[in-house]
Amino acid sequence: MEKIVIIGGGIVGMTAAYLLAKQQKEVIVIDKKEPGQAAAAAAGIVCPWLSKRRNKVWYELAKESARYYPTFIQELAQDTTLNTGYKRLGALCLREDVKKLEELEQIAISRRVEAPEIGEIKRLSKAETKAKFPIVDPRFGGVFVSGGARVDGKSLVLALADAATKFGAKIIRDKAQLEKHGDVIHVLVGNEVIIADKIILAAGAWLPELLQPLGLQAAIHPQKGQLLHLQLEGIDTNEWPVVLPPSAKSIVPFDDGRVIIGATHENEGGFDLEPTEAAVEEILEEIARFAPAVKTAKLAEIRVGTRPFTPDFTPVIGALPTAKHIFVANGLGSSGLTTGPYVAKILVDLIRGKTPETDIADFDPSHSITS
Repeated sequence: MEKIVIIGGGIVGMTAAYLLAKQQKEVIVIDKKEPGQAAAAAAGIVCPWLSKRRNKVWYELAKESARYYPTFIQELAQDTTLNTGYKRLGALCLREDVKKLEELEQIAISRRVEAPEIGEIKRLSKAETKAKFPIVDPRFGGVFVSGGARVDGKSLVLALADAATKFGAKIIRDKAQLEKHGDVIHVLVGNEVIIADKIILAAGAWLPELLQPLGLQAAIHPQKGQLLHLQLEGIDTNEWPVVLPPSAKSIVPFDDGRVIIGATHENEGGFDLEPTEAAVEEILEEIARFAPAVKTAKLAEIRVGTRPFTPDFTPVIGALPTAKHIFVANGLGSSGLTTGPYVAKILVDLIRGKTPETDIADFDPSHSITS
């Protein structure tokens, strides 16, 4: 039986473990559960179609990732009883200016040609927008797409770990190191040496440290992100859509009055996991422009995570340039929850010798990992 070691138990690592274990591979996940793991802190919006980011390479990956999500969740739901935090309730994109709403609607219509999973597209009046999202500032109208969804990173990782172990995957909660002896690369955990047929590196922002023993440098930098978990007392949020305002921050409603807002993008924060009053104020002030009720909501929790980015924000997906049996996925940044499961599927295809459905030439690890 082929033995595969996965270093990193976030969204990519655990998805890969689940898919490979189902294919009767011997799977070992090594994850120290570092504080600040991006997926554990994140709440995600699966709705790349309304993005105005100019990075076409990113959009193609995100589009295919969104297409894969419903199938992936349906499969996972058959293998675990744990809640994944995923729900497809649509996405509402806010704009104050009518012309900008029209422009956004046309972007959605044009993109639906290649991405029918966008679903229904509807431009909403201010009154219709408030009916969809009752705490919205009445100045805003919206474009609603029915295919949008939300997902809770922490819940999804736990569900994946549960399903993976049911299919025989082993999870070791410890720190992994790579060790090179001549042309042979082993995985070292404590005093134990693990020899694997293939290795997946899904270590997020900790990848540069992991690659040092191989004489490799990774152009990956950590970015601190803070999210606020709010509680809206006495308000039914169960069917509210996710909300994309004209901002770098978003609003993700969950059940029972829980609403998550954020996040910050702190390039100087790195691995610092201390929540800050400045971030709380920044997020609340920004989101209150679109939903004033957040200012009076109860602050239930602050989650802090560390996202990995490459200098040009292009993800890294594929085999290491100096070791073709070692596969890496990194640099997914703030879209990790959207793209993570599909990126894991790409790695699984590569491990099986299968050509991925998406062209990954632009994500070649040699662009960001050098000797």
